[in-house]
Amino acid sequence: MIDVENTNGIRLCDGMSRRRMLQVGGLSPLGLTYPLLAQARGTQPADAGTHATFGRAKRVIMLFMWGGPAHQDTWDLKPDGPAKLRGEFLPIATRVPGMHISEHFPRIAAQAEKLAIIRSVGQEDNNHSTGAHAGLTGRRHEVKAENFGARDTDFPHYGSVLSKLRPADGGLPSFVALPDIIATTNGTITPGQFAGILGRRYDPFHITDHPDTADFSISALKFPQGLNNQRMLERRSLLQQIDGAARLADRPSVRQSLGAFYQQALDMVLSSAARRAFDLSSVSSEERNRYGWHTFGQSTLLARRLIEAGVQLVTVYWHREKKTVDSSWDTHALNFQELKNRLMPSVDRPIAALLQDLEERGLLDETLVVWNSEFGRTPKINRNAGRDHWGPCNSVVMAGGGVPGGQVFGASDAAAAYPTRDKVTQDDIAATMYHLLGFDPETPVHDRLGRPFPVALGQPIHRLLGNQSPPDPIPEPPPLPVRVPPAPFKQMLINRGGRFVCCNFGDASGETEWQLTGWSDPQHVDQKAYREAQADPAKLKYSGHYYPHFDFSHFAFRLATPQTALKLKLTLNGTPVPIKTTRDGNVPQDVWQIELPLGMIKASKTYELAISAPGWEIRDLAFLGDPIRDLHL
Repeated sequence: MIDVENTNGIRLCDGMSRRRMLQVGGLSPLGLTYPLLAQARGTQPADAGTHATFGRAKRVIMLFMWGGPAHQDTWDLKPDGPAKLRGEFLPIATRVPGMHISEHFPRIAAQAEKLAIIRSVGQEDNNHSTGAHAGLTGRRHEVKAENFGARDTDFPHYGSVLSKLRPADGGLPSFVALPDIIATTNGTITPGQFAGILGRRYDPFHITDHPDTADFSISALKFPQGLNNQRMLERRSLLQQIDGAARLADRPSVRQSLGAFYQQALDMVLSSAARRAFDLSSVSSEERNRYGWHTFGQSTLLARRLIEAGVQLVTVYWHREKKTVDSSWDTHALNFQELKNRLMPSVDRPIAALLQDLEERGLLDETLVVWNSEFGRTPKINRNAGRDHWGPCNSVVMAGGGVPGGQVFGASDAAAAYPTRDKVTQDDIAATMYHLLGFDPETPVHDRLGRPFPVALGQPIHRLLGNQSPPDPIPEPPPLPVRVPPAPFKQMLINRGGRFVCCNFGDASGETEWQLTGWSDPQHVDQKAYREAQADPAKLKYSGHYYPHFDFSHFAFRLATPQTALKLKLTLNGTPVPIKTTRDGNVPQDVWQIELPLGMIKASKTYELAISAPGWEIRDLAFLGDPIRDLHL
């Protein structure tokens, strides 16, 4: 009997220690050599051509889809799978024969020749906290649990490792993260976002303001009141004289880390290049619109500007619409509605724009773009029309940075439940990324006590790097059936990227989740459908899914003809709503937005609205998380 169990030392992603693997690899009569095992997993070098990819990536943009997107509804559709599992989305052809992705990624499909889709990533971990740690560091966490928070014993984020091994200069940080610090619903900070064992001096420069807001600015890059560039330089010179190297050496390690961190922040304040890179106000409206006027779109645009300025790694996290509101890819309810109305359109436009811009600017070949997340989602659709956490199978997507595009590596079964070919883990994703960055997986980083740790425990996916993973030769999907497009107002809300509940009056498909009482039959003016309140008040009740974590902050009404808001009266679930408008109520408008008192929606389990609005011809009504801006209209 051969004992391959070993609980000591560094372990491979298959659960076997490196030392034990070498022992087993020496048993040639059994054919258990490491090259054969590696080849079976798709990590064995295919040919010398993969050496050309070593060190090709000079910079990285990580797109981390916090919450865990449904891989079978985005990158790995199963149109011929079991009917009760495959979902409602259809695949579409791309510019690469045999590479089919979701119908809700039409813009990304036009950039498919740049993509390498890895459909066989499995981690066996269904927790947000530890799944994120694996996706952000390439390392499984020592625990398998939820809501335990980031620790200084965590393995460092890719950007922190890069900050230590290849520090930046010129006033810009090596590593920037935006637009949020991700956390679970109860507020516990997710591990894997920071430098962990390396110390705080290698933490990211974190931007926690959403760059789509009208007053977006980076407060850390502003001069304190009364100080200009020259005075800041003088202050730094004085501090350097006072706080010399001898005193610095006597500080505890934590103070050393903080000193370096604040020095970096000061360098950024003094760097005009840094301030220009962070300044989106100088970007044309046309360019900003190409990325989408929403948080993820503008964050992706900012990420591109930062890597152009010299930042080596930028992580763009999927964000919460509000700091305490869960609006991530964690689609336990209404998976398909959330994906098609909010999540997928919000990444389709900016990712396509990013890939196109990087190519046109000559940056794509040296810029690695990575789509990653904690896990995939269950094949089974639950009773709330959602999908739950699923670690055994997921998709990771790469582009640029030396990765040959137009590839599909690995495969999953008919239910997208388990890899059936070339299974890899986040350890191998890490090794592949470090290979592209010019670091062997065995490259050590030393913690604050000087102990060495290899940057990755897996192996680079050499067949992918060697351009030997073409898509399977399968028939192209049939054309999509003709679908009724969303009403214009609903499409505008989709383009905003935020969560909403909408009723399009006079549109049968737009009223399906609403019970209407006391309204006129649909009327039309200039081909615009609307209804008028016949009863005083008329009533409107939402019968769709209630979001327990979301607190809508505004009503929005769109009218067929402009009216004032002087006679408007609203009651929500029996409670009068104070009429606080975002515009002068005396001036006729065709769009009115009414601010809701904080907590008024969240405290309820239903949305039942009584409306008294004499003369109003209402085309659309929406519950919103934040007010619509003029640029969206």
